[in-house]
Amino acid sequence: MTRVSSTAPSPIARRGNASGLARLAYAFKKSNKWGYVFIAPLVLDFLIFTAYMVFYAVQLSFQDLQAGHFVWIGLDNYRSVFQNPLTWNAMRNTFIYTIAVVVLGLGMSLVLSELIFRRGTRAQVFYKSAFYLPAVVSSVVVALVWTWIFNPFFGILNALTAIFGMDKQNWLGNPQLALLSLILMAIAGGGGAAIVLITASMGGIPTELYDAAKIDGASEWTRFTRVTVPLLRPTLLYLFVVGFIGNFQVFEQIYVMTGGGPGFPPATDTVGFRIYDMAFRSVQFGGAAALSLMLFLVILVFSVLQFRLFAAELEY
Repeated sequence: MTRVSSTAPSPIARRGNASGLARLAYAFKKSNKWGYVFIAPLVLDFLIFTAYMVFYAVQLSFQDLQAGHFVWIGLDNYRSVFQNPLTWNAMRNTFIYTIAVVVLGLGMSLVLSELIFRRGTRAQVFYKSAFYLPAVVSSVVVALVWTWIFNPFFGILNALTAIFGMDKQNWLGNPQLALLSLILMAIAGGGGAAIVLITASMGGIPTELYDAAKIDGASEWTRFTRVTVPLLRPTLLYLFVVGFIGNFQVFEQIYVMTGGGPGFPPATDTVGFRIYDMAFRSVQFGGAAALSLMLFLVILVFSVLQFRLFAAELEY
């Protein structure tokens, strides 16, 4: 009698294959490889639109556009940027704008946060929402609104100053007032995120510390300066560093409201706007790339210095 072999797997083999697949799936799950699958789009986004662009900017900073082609010119772009007086004028304006907005804005946010934190829950929600509202609006829209406020003929600001007998001012057309006007706009509408973070941090301060300070006879000002502010130093450091990085790259407000002017040297020309001007108006892509790397190095150095200076005595 002839025995016919069957190609179908036996029940034991099928159970073995199923258990093998189960072990493989369990091992895949146990190794957290699904996490890599889910973060893969973000990694690709970073590699293509950040890492590659940074590499290309570094490469472009050593080249110049000549007759439609990029030609390697070495360090000529860096020498041109360093020798251009407009670069240092833009750097000076950027430092003035950043320091004024960060220091004054953070101080105002700290005081407002203390006042808001003393209110009830509903009042806190209302005030924090009101102050945070400009943060969810496009910076271009905010700049357009403030352009009408600063209008020299029928702007609201001139109408308010006229009540006190002051003459009308061309806020954005006067070289002595243009940068000050931009600083005023940034301080008036840029503290919402800081207020939300500071008030949240205040909620984590133990009330026993305030009770002990009251028993010792400390006034409200003493409790604020000796208890609240020291315990908020990690949050304030974060806001200071992030504010410095963000404001040092200011561009939209300058582009919409003043175009880098008025006067010469331009009164509101910043490093961010100078990079745009060199790249898309003067078609100096290599010089713009060199200046952008210079901006990156300045932000990096000052960020590290801020952490070294202000974070030395912090306890997290």
